Amino acid sequence: MRGRVAARGRHRLVVETALHDEVVLRTRRQVLGRCLSGMAFLGTTLLVACGSPPQPITVTNPPAPNPTSPPAIQPVASVSPASVPPAAAASPAAKPAASPAPAASPAAVAAPSPSAATAPAAGGAVGKPMYQMDALHTGRSPYTGPRQFSVARMINLTSPSLRPPDAPALNTAELQSSTAIGPDGTIYVTTFAGWTYALKDDPTAKDQLQLVWRFRPAEGGTPLHCTPALSKDGSTVYVGYGVGAAPNQKVVLYALKAPTSGQDAQIVWQTDLGPGPARNSPTVTSDGTIYYVDVLGLVAAVDPTGKIKWTAQTGTSGDAPYGQTIKVAPAIASDGTVYITALTGSLYAVAPPSGTGNQGSVKWSFDFGEHVGPTPFPSMPITNLGNAGQDGIGSGAAATIGPDGTIYVGANNSNFYAINPDGSMKWLYEAERELAGIWTTAALSQDASMLYFGANKGGMYALNSRDGSLKWQFNIVGSVYSSPALDAAATLFTGSTVGHVFSLAAADGTRYTDLDVRAPVWTAPSIRPDGTVVVADRSSRVYVLSS
Repeated sequence: MRGRVAARGRHRLVVETALHDEVVLRTRRQVLGRCLSGMAFLGTTLLVACGSPPQPITVTNPPAPNPTSPPAIQPVASVSPASVPPAAAASPAAKPAASPAPAASPAAVAAPSPSAATAPAAGGAVGKPMYQMDALHTGRSPYTGPRQFSVARMINLTSPSLRPPDAPALNTAELQSSTAIGPDGTIYVTTFAGWTYALKDDPTAKDQLQLVWRFRPAEGGTPLHCTPALSKDGSTVYVGYGVGAAPNQKVVLYALKAPTSGQDAQIVWQTDLGPGPARNSPTVTSDGTIYYVDVLGLVAAVDPTGKIKWTAQTGTSGDAPYGQTIKVAPAIASDGTVYITALTGSLYAVAPPSGTGNQGSVKWSFDFGEHVGPTPFPSMPITNLGNAGQDGIGSGAAATIGPDGTIYVGANNSNFYAINPDGSMKWLYEAERELAGIWTTAALSQDASMLYFGANKGGMYALNSRDGSLKWQFNIVGSVYSSPALDAAATLFTGSTVGHVFSLAAADGTRYTDLDVRAPVWTAPSIRPDGTVVVADRSSRVYVLSS
């Protein structure tokens, strides 16, 4: 992609660019169902990649919110893109759960760009131990990243020395998951090809990363969208894999450690979590419990030794040919409630069992289809494993939890929701309408007053968490599947499907940097303790960005 960028004033950036590959030829809707057809051999639901013709990139600062109540919520009408209205009013409480019967627990097997911020005191966050930083998915890093940056280091994971020996024809490692970061800055990442890698700065080549260790199950398998999670001390890495081939594929959660010698990771333990492929990411709480949800909607809480503490079933009881979940990391509230989104329609609130029980229960479910807002949204039938979400049903985005227990989440109908802890709707915000709506997890400001998320159309949005009113919007060509990272100096980092990585001022959306890495970036940026930022693109390259 080659472009000419001109910035005018504080709030407007116009990008004139010739988009390469399919992006230059097709609109978002035309590319649906085709962009991932080359990965069909994996037999799994993939996200919808979107592109669009060139258009201006603009930061929009809206007028003050209208204090009057918005129109009442109505059923969806015909498909039609629409402008963004004010947030909708609160709704009645969600319906109590009518969840499927719980499954039995499987058994375990054995200003100017600031300098980097200082790590928090002992007991605080270190590195980036999981998807969106913590169990609440706030997206907030304790470190300060560079406002202006360029590529400092890189590694290409399609290198023959890193390629799986049983897939010699595979020419891409396909990176859609995000990275985890150890306390020492080690980068952990997974690929569709089936590898988990630990990477570090190469001391002999200042512009390169080097392999520390790698892992792939002996029987083969893939973690697909799984972002690794780390134990509190950063010494153990947790990754979910789909092991074996359908119809006998099973989900296995692995605990890995660095080898004492060589480049093959040690398996500390492995636990079978049930049948099916693995598409989701683990979340780790302060007591060391690892939470994982499989494609069929079974939530499992696993202790640090690999023993399953309890399970609970989420999702619909009817036919779900493309699975219940995809690309989801459980969000865990301070009271222990686990929040899971499903492609089949709802957000589920799961309560852990009382006492010594081993079966959790669904407290309530929030059906996105019953809270659609007044503006019609586009939808198309799901016809294959490559276009999940385009029917406008359910969500593939993980939830964010505020300090008061409010749950914030985007959905495939292009709405972004605030939901009370009792399951009633607090407000909804209608993002610009597009197929497969919102797939990112929102970042939450330090004072919990602002939410930041990217969408399939309209770029980055900043909302007031109190009422859902729009604070600012930064339009981006193409779509955003990259959940934002928020650093300690209130700088936002995000990627885009057209290969640009941005840093923005969280206060008003001012652009600091627009870096073209020339391939789609779906990963959430990760800020390392030294203040560098890590992203990965779908051409299998992992980048370290620095000022």
